[in-house]
Amino acid sequence: MKRNFNIHDLRIFYTVVMTGSTRQAAQVMSLTQPAISHAVSRLESATGVQLFDRSHKTLRPTEAGRYLYTEAKLVLDELVRIDEALHSIEKFGGRGLRVASSPALALVYAPQAVKRYLDVHGTRPFSIDVESSVQVISAVETMRADFGLGAVGRDSSRVNFTTFVRTDVMAIVHRDHPMARRDVVAVSDIPPESFVKPLWSDYVVAQGDVTDSDALDSGMQAHMTLVPGTVRAVKGISLVNALSASDIVSVYPDLVALPLASRQWFEFVLITRRDAQNHELAERLLGALHATAQARRSGVFADTIQLVA
Repeated sequence: MKRNFNIHDLRIFYTVVMTGSTRQAAQVMSLTQPAISHAVSRLESATGVQLFDRSHKTLRPTEAGRYLYTEAKLVLDELVRIDEALHSIEKFGGRGLRVASSPALALVYAPQAVKRYLDVHGTRPFSIDVESSVQVISAVETMRADFGLGAVGRDSSRVNFTTFVRTDVMAIVHRDHPMARRDVVAVSDIPPESFVKPLWSDYVVAQGDVTDSDALDSGMQAHMTLVPGTVRAVKGISLVNALSASDIVSVYPDLVALPLASRQWFEFVLITRRDAQNHELAERLLGALHATAQARRSGVFADTIQLVA
């Protein structure tokens, strides 16, 4: 059976499932509720399957509806990607470079690495987005991003993972905190009442001797992008990777970075699609990532940031 349906109806169906009702979908899409209902009916007629169970007061997608919703997201994301690429070609004469970065690298390091690449290899439009390391993989797999910078890998037939740097975990401490005067921080000595615990929304945990860190609890938690501001606000202490620590102290002069007595680390990877034709570009970007990391390897960061060839 040939199934013909248009993108507009698919987008309406996706919004109905996402919002949970035709009324909410109508508000989101600035359409009337009958227009929403007609679009869903057209889609059901075109596909030949029932997409919603209407035996309840609320619309519940059937098994076919749940499947179509998942696939619709991929299709609609791909259309956005195509539209952005066409806009870039029309405006700049070439498609922009799109990089998805984990929060741990997004404050200064990732923008500087991309800027370094562009300075050497020619200016072109570019965008940098912040997503969790797991979502970064998905962004590259679905071609929402050309490259990803993350801290996890997984078995995938679509993408490659190239480790480019290993960074030790360090403490970032407000200058007024008692531990700021130490040369090395022992995790077991950190006062829980002043510890800002990073929320692991990046789905990444450190490797190495993490027993003390796992046991360290706190009533204060913050997303990785908000950790520096929270540490400043409470004049506290937190634990982050060395690249993030380098970025943070360069932006916030009232915070200092100190090594840990225990060895803990993160490894960061460059994520590329296996079927892409931009292997040379990937090598150039890898060079920029190495050079940007190397520029930070001085002072307290000399031994806490290691390049991986």
